[in-house]
Amino acid sequence: MEHVVLTARVVTEGDRYIARVDQLPLEGHGGSVKQAQDQLVQVVRGWIESQDAAGKLPEALAQAGIPGVEEDTEVQLEFVE
Repeated sequence: MEHVVLTARVVTEGDRYIARVDQLPLEGHGGSVKQAQDQLVQVVRGWIESQDAAGKLPEALAQAGIPGVEEDTEVQLEFVE
């Protein structure tokens, strides 16, 4: 089974934290780094599920610069500084 890594970063804007995926327009917000990361994980899961249910996950990831995704590809979210 192949896997794809989505990279995410957390930035501070004012008194809140925003976690963003580098390759996709997905983000999570929170009052702490952990809250922003946890929300982003849920957003990414929901996005993957909706794209997969519509049969569009490989196409959506290819458009984001991640080609070659298949049915059994594992998608991993990795937070970096």
